[in-house]
Amino acid sequence: MLMMINWTRLILHCAALLLAVTLAVAIAQNPETLGTLPLLLRSLPTLLTAVLAIFAVYPLVPGLRHRPLLYASAVGFPVAGLCLAYYLVYLPGQSQGGVSGEQLASALITDNTSNGIIEVGFSYPIYTPTLALTSNELFTRDVDVYLRITDANNEDLLFRAVRQIIGGGALSVEASVNGLLSRNPEYLFIPVTLPPNRTVVGQIVFIISNLDDGTTFNEALGRAYPARFELRDPESGDLIDAFPLTRL
Repeated sequence: MLMMINWTRLILHCAALLLAVTLAVAIAQNPETLGTLPLLLRSLPTLLTAVLAIFAVYPLVPGLRHRPLLYASAVGFPVAGLCLAYYLVYLPGQSQGGVSGEQLASALITDNTSNGIIEVGFSYPIYTPTLALTSNELFTRDVDVYLRITDANNEDLLFRAVRQIIGGGALSVEASVNGLLSRNPEYLFIPVTLPPNRTVVGQIVFIISNLDDGTTFNEALGRAYPARFELRDPESGDLIDAFPLTRL
């Protein structure tokens, strides 16, 4: 009978450890989803993971193995309190708010340079700069990315990045580019979802048609026209942040 009880306890502790590891992996892999939850609800998966881990290692703690109340008081309650304090006190105090961006690299896809990766089949290039977008906010948020170029006539030309979901059933250039590049996880389409206190790095896709004064996008960059990236709210269109295009 004693042997059966020992095996039952061992199975329970091993199951708790396995579940704690599974929850920890799920938390790490789903920051966007967790970032949409209120702070108290967001703390619960981490709290449950901690409780399961504490229960799992209980038989390995010398001196407290047969003293569950003391173990809970000395280890369990403090760890649970730290989990709640992290989400309800530390995170709100550390959050600076806002979203910022930075360009890390510059790349261009054309029929002549695709090398079999993608056959664009259009008369203008696909610009795919690598951007690092950082959220310093408490909750997950979406941002749209635009590229603004001032041409030779001092007029602003605004290019919107390719969207994730394109309405309408008609085939368009944007839909074609989305279909060809969306298979590669390195490319990002708007709106870009930013988890709280995380940086998302990827290649944003812009379709660049000829500029109004007849110059191509390459020529516009070569002439050093002023250009910048803009991060905007998808619903209101309000400008969140802007940073310069660098000709890397």
